[in-house]
Amino acid sequence: MVAKLSTIRRKIRNGEKLGFSERARAVNKGLLPSKAKKRKNVKK
Repeated sequence: MVAKLSTIRRKIRNGEKLGFSERARAVNKGLLPSKAKKRKNVKK
């Protein structure tokens, strides 16, 4: 089941924990920043 955006917004506003799919949807919709780490180019 896909969580509604209104439910995700409420959880973010109230500081509630998001499930994996809720967090992924929030990041996809721009409600939360991505925690993906960017690779750094290391010159040797």
